Amino acid sequence: MVHASLILLLIASACHLSYPFTILPATFTRISSIRSNKQLLRVGGFDYMPEEPPPPSATKDSDPARLLTPKLGGTNVYLVGMMGSGKTAVGALLAQRLGPYTFLDTDNIITSCLPEGTTIEEYFASEGEESFRSLESQVLNGVHGHVRCVVSTGGGIVKERVNWSKMQTGLVCFLDVDLGVISARVGGGEGRPLLQDGDVMGKLTELMESRRSMYEQADVTIKVDDGEEDVEETLLKVVEGLGKFIDENPPKHQQEPPEVGE
Repeated sequence: MVHASLILLLIASACHLSYPFTILPATFTRISSIRSNKQLLRVGGFDYMPEEPPPPSATKDSDPARLLTPKLGGTNVYLVGMMGSGKTAVGALLAQRLGPYTFLDTDNIITSCLPEGTTIEEYFASEGEESFRSLESQVLNGVHGHVRCVVSTGGGIVKERVNWSKMQTGLVCFLDVDLGVISARVGGGEGRPLLQDGDVMGKLTELMESRRSMYEQADVTIKVDDGEEDVEETLLKVVEGLGKFIDENPPKHQQEPPEVGE
């Protein structure tokens, strides 16, 4: 049994700050106004990496991701989509390029909570999918209490309505990757509990059909149809999509007041 207190401790540790100030709690608004822009430590699978100066190509004046940062105002970004869609790779790079953001991966957090050496595949086999989804919800409940996070989620996290109530306090981005591309990425499905019946493409199709309507509730959808597209290209699509959504849906305090008589 995994205790909620352990999950919260791991999340708090992952959001460790490089300066001594308290993480502000997320608010139930689409765009939060967070004043501090002090740097966080980068977290990838709970391996702490010190802050490094961005390369010249990623300066505030030239990198679209850095220009997106003030628009986000500290709001969390949640990446959803099928297994193998690139959520972890894109999410880690997005957090790094945004600047004062931490990357979190719900599967990594869950793995850290399990007995040492236990994989998610083994947990699925012994405890079942329902128990795993409950763990996912507990992790998301802990994550959404923090701000300035890019969160890579498990492929099935959209199945639980309660999870949407957490993710929708931030911005949700669906990586809609062609199933042929995903099939090539996951290979024979090793380490993927839901792809163990041998027919990988058939199972991927079945899963997508059951989840697509839920994925499409995301604020932003990014199409990836080309298996040759690299993570940088997908990242730029995500940044553009998020920026466009914010421009079209500004926070209430930034909206123009209606003219008299309207």
